[in-house]
This record gives sequence, C-alpha cells and structure tokens, in this order.
Amino acid sequence: MHSRRILIVGAGLSGLCVASQLIEKGANVTLVDNNVNYSSRIAAGMINPLVFRRMTKGWRVDEFVPFLQFFYVQMEEKTGTSFFHPIVIRRMFSSEHERELWLKKQSRDDFSEYMHVVTSEDDQYDRAINNFGSGRIKNGAYVDTEAFLNAMKSWVEQNGAVINGQFDYTQLKGTTYNRAHYDDIVFCEGYLGKENPWFGSLPLHQTKGETLTIHSAGIPEDESVNRKCFILPLGNQSFKVGSTYEWHTSTLHTTELGRATILEKAAHLTDAPIEVIDQAAGIRPTVIDRRPLIGTHQSHANYHVFNGLGTKGYLLAPLLSKEFADYLIDNKPLSEEVNIQRFNTTI
Repeated sequence: MHSRRILIVGAGLSGLCVASQLIEKGANVTLVDNNVNYSSRIAAGMINPLVFRRMTKGWRVDEFVPFLQFFYVQMEEKTGTSFFHPIVIRRMFSSEHERELWLKKQSRDDFSEYMHVVTSEDDQYDRAINNFGSGRIKNGAYVDTEAFLNAMKSWVEQNGAVINGQFDYTQLKGTTYNRAHYDDIVFCEGYLGKENPWFGSLPLHQTKGETLTIHSAGIPEDESVNRKCFILPLGNQSFKVGSTYEWHTSTLHTTELGRATILEKAAHLTDAPIEVIDQAAGIRPTVIDRRPLIGTHQSHANYHVFNGLGTKGYLLAPLLSKEFADYLIDNKPLSEEVNIQRFNTTI
C-alpha cells in the first residue's frame, strides 16, 4: 500500500498543524505556500482558557489545553526552536460583579486548573490600573507566531515538500495539480477560503483585527495584563497590544481609528507613557457559530477543508488538526460541532 499523498493549500497555522499531524501518520505531504499570511503571523498567539465576558471556560478547554501543551513542546523539540511560552495572564476585573463571578468559581473543581485563588496581593496589585482587584489565570501561554510558523514550515519541508507560490485553482484537475497526482486535497486558506470554488459558499467571515507594538518602561514584563484589551510582554520593554474587531472586511491597511481604539483600551490598564513602534492588521477567518469549518465536500470526496479557527486558533489548532488527521487517515468520525455538514449546504 502506497503512502497517502496529500496536497495542503495554505501554510498558516491550520495548514502547518494539519501537515505535521498527517506526516506523523505516515502521509506524503506537499504544502502550497503563497508566502503571504495576514492572520496566523500577525496574531498575538495568546492561549487563554477563560472567557472573561461571563467568566466561563472556553469551548473544550479541558481537552485542548493539555494537548496543545504536549504538541507545542514536542514541536519545539523536533524543530530545535523555542516558541511556546507559558505566562501568567492577569485579569484586571472590570466591575464588582466580575470579581464576584471569579470568587464564586475559583474554588470549584472544574475551574481549579485555570484560576488561582485571589489573594490580598491580587486585590492590591498596583502595576496596572486596579479598580476592582484582579485574578491570575493558570495554564495561560503565548506562541511566538513568527518563530513557530518559520520553524514549522522548515520542518514540513524536511519531512515532506513545499511548493512556494500562489495556488492556481485552474491547475487542479480532479486530484491532479500541475501534473502531480494526489489522493486528497486539503484547503487551509484562512480568510481567502471565501474565494475557494468548492468551499466558498460556507459561512466564513472575514474579521479584521489590528494590533500595536509599543515600548513602555512602566508596564509589567512578567505577566500579560488584560482588561478591554491584552498587553503581552515581548521583552526589552516592548509589548504587543490588541486588538480591534472589524467585521466583513478584507482590507489589510492599518488605520488611525484602529490605533486610537487600541490606545484608548490600553488606557484602562495603564497610565504609563507609551511609544507606538509598529502597527499591523490581519484578517481572521471566523464563523457565525464560533466553531471551525472542517470536513469533506459532498460531491468531491477527495476535497477537504480545515478552516475558520477564528480568534483562538493557537488554542484550537493542535487538537483539531489531530482529530482531522484521524478522520482522514483512520476514518474516525468528525465531531458534529465542527463538521461542515451542520450547515446543510450542498457542499
């Protein structure tokens, strides 16, 4: 039996995670990379298991968090690169109600993996604007996105193949692309998936986000503080701050409004002087029900999609890509929550 030959379109977070999982299963993987990435590379790579709005756990975090820790550390070892960084995320409570929600849940067994018990030091924390106290998150982390994407692409190239260039849909005839035959085609195109001839009718939305890189001597460098926005320390008194949300747009230019919005949000966390070093914009592939788009085309049994990871991609991608590889290679069923057939389309 020959090794399954799989062509993956897109070398962002999704494509690289899918490629690595399929290679682990013995597949012969070729990755097409247009060398343009406006989501995975610009993302802060934050891994936060809690949803602050209601002080609840994120979707499936009890499964996602242990697996992502294993995956990123394993890939650090395989690539000889450091990109996974555990970090304390400190939520500066935005109201007395939010503080009470935290206090109610902090000792519950189902939250003990994600919440430190609030101490008097947390209540009196003075390195950010503190009106209602603060709480520290366990199992928070961030991925150095630039280091991760570069290391993973090199690893895929060493263990498979990489075609650098724009994917040309007109050159795909059945499962033959540019005269090379494959068993399966997997589209991991991020926000560009809306242009896909086979999967473009899926309800994928293009959600623009802007971030700032700033310099400040007055912001803590040992934690990421959060309220209305995040401030992530990068070292040497530099920080990434974000982000904005602008729905239904694929324009990639940065804006004065985006800059002003982020600085206004940051003012809820710090009154320290801030120097803006850089501003960046990316487009997140989001879905109306906040669940990814994964599965197989109804009419083209060898065409598959893995997309729509949205704002929490670096949290979701490791385990979901493993589940997709199990589905593709071992015929294990996909969760109905992510399967594209939930939209009852003709896809």
